[in-house]
Amino acid sequence: MAAISADVAAAIDAAAFGGGSWDEVPGVLSKAFPGSFGGLWNMNFAESRLNFLSVQNIDPAFAKSFSDHFAYINPWIPYWSGARSGMTALSEEVFPARSFADTEFYNDWLRPQKDVEAGAGMKIVGDRGETIQFLMNFPLSLSETYGKAAVEVLTRVRGNLERSISLARLMRTSFEQAVAAAALVERNRYAAFVVERNRLVREANQMALQIFSSGQAVIVRSDRCFMANTVADARFSLILDNLSQGIPTDGARISFRTSAGAWQVTMAALPTADPSRTKLSVLPPRQLVLVLVTELNPAIPDTADLSALSAIFTLTPSEIMFCRRLLGGESVADAAEQLGITVETARTRLKSILQKTGTSRQGQLMLLLSRLQ
Repeated sequence: MAAISADVAAAIDAAAFGGGSWDEVPGVLSKAFPGSFGGLWNMNFAESRLNFLSVQNIDPAFAKSFSDHFAYINPWIPYWSGARSGMTALSEEVFPARSFADTEFYNDWLRPQKDVEAGAGMKIVGDRGETIQFLMNFPLSLSETYGKAAVEVLTRVRGNLERSISLARLMRTSFEQAVAAAALVERNRYAAFVVERNRLVREANQMALQIFSSGQAVIVRSDRCFMANTVADARFSLILDNLSQGIPTDGARISFRTSAGAWQVTMAALPTADPSRTKLSVLPPRQLVLVLVTELNPAIPDTADLSALSAIFTLTPSEIMFCRRLLGGESVADAAEQLGITVETARTRLKSILQKTGTSRQGQLMLLLSRLQ
C-alpha cells in the first residue's frame, strides 16, 4: 500500500502546489484498484449545493446524473454530514448499501453500475459548511480485499489532502477579498458593501459602516446584514439568493421607507474567474454580491421641489409629479395607483423621463433627483 499511497499523495500535492489537476487524484486511486471508481467532491450539505465533483473510471452518464440529481438524495449523506473531519470509513462496516436497497439512489444509480455497492471514504472539513469527500466504490465481492487496503491508502494521504485544502481555503479567501475590495474602490461615492449568500458582510466602505452604525436602513447582527424594513428584507433575501446562484434577476433594486426616511438598495453579482480545474476548483470562490445603499430625500412627494426639471430637461408637469412619487420611495406600480394611471402608462412615462434626463436606470434617476432638490 505504500507505493499506491505515494502515487495518490503525489497527485494531491501536484494538484495543490504544482501543475497537476484535481481530476488526477481520484483517477490514480481508481487505477490502483481495478474495477473501482474514484471520486472527489465538495458538498455543502446544509445548502444542498455541490461545489465540485470529479469521478473517474465511471460512465459519463452516471457522473452527470450524480451531479444533476443523485448527489442530493445520496443516502450516505446523513452519515458523512455527522462524521468528524479526517475520518475514514468502510460502507460495509458503517452503512451497507443493502440497507437502503428500496431507495431511488440505489435502484436508479448505484445498482445499474453493476457491482460497485461497497465503498471506502474519507471526510475533510472544507469551510463554512463544506465537506470534502475522497472515496472509492468497488464490487461487493472484493470488499475483503479492497476495503481495508483503500482505508489504509486514504489514511496515509490524509495529511496531504488536509494541507491542500488549507491552501485552497487561503487562496480562495485572498481571491474573494481582492474581488470585494476592487468593487468598493470603484463605488466610493456610495454606501457600498459586499455580501455572501448567507448575508455575511465581507467588505464595506466607510459610508456603509456609517449606515450600519445608525441602523436606519441596514441592520448588522453577527456580521450579517438585514434591511430595516421587513418587506424590503424579504425581497433582499430573495434577490440575494438568486444572484448567488447565478439566476438572472430582474429588478434587483429595492425602494423602501423606514422611520428615518426613504432608501434604495441596488444589488449586483460581482464577476468571478472560472475556477474550473485549477488549484481553486476543489474550493471554488463563492459568488459575492455588491450592495449599494442610497438615501432618498424623505420629503413628502407633493412638497418636493423639482421645478428645475422643467427648465433643464423639459419634463412635463405629469412627468414631474411622477418623479415626486418615485423620489418619495414609491415603486412604479405604487406611483401609478396614486396618480390614477395604468402601470403600462407609468412605465412609458418612466422611459420618457429616463430619455430626457440622460439616465439609463431608475437608480441613476433617483440620484439625479435627490441632488436637484
